Amino acid sequence: MLKGFKCDLHIHTCLSPCADLDMYPTALVEKSLDSGLDVIGICDHNASENVRYVIEASRGKPVHVLPGMEVTTREEVHNWMRWRDSMTGC
Repeated sequence: MLKGFKCDLHIHTCLSPCADLDMYPTALVEKSLDSGLDVIGICDHNASENVRYVIEASRGKPVHVLPGMEVTTREEVHNWMRWRDSMTGC
């Protein structure tokens, strides 16, 4: 039997212009846990600085962080990019 996972793969931190200032790494991890999420994808607009802080905040907690970025092209197209995390190997 396959195991189901509750995921939100498009979460912005306070670094994205569309996010609230209270969306800092530890708050996002706590909100994810309160929501029962198993996997979260961090993808700020054209920024990745907070990915490692969200990963650090999730250490020892039952939530897996997928690092990514929402990259905006010259044509204003938003592309969601995901990459392997050197901290976790995933």
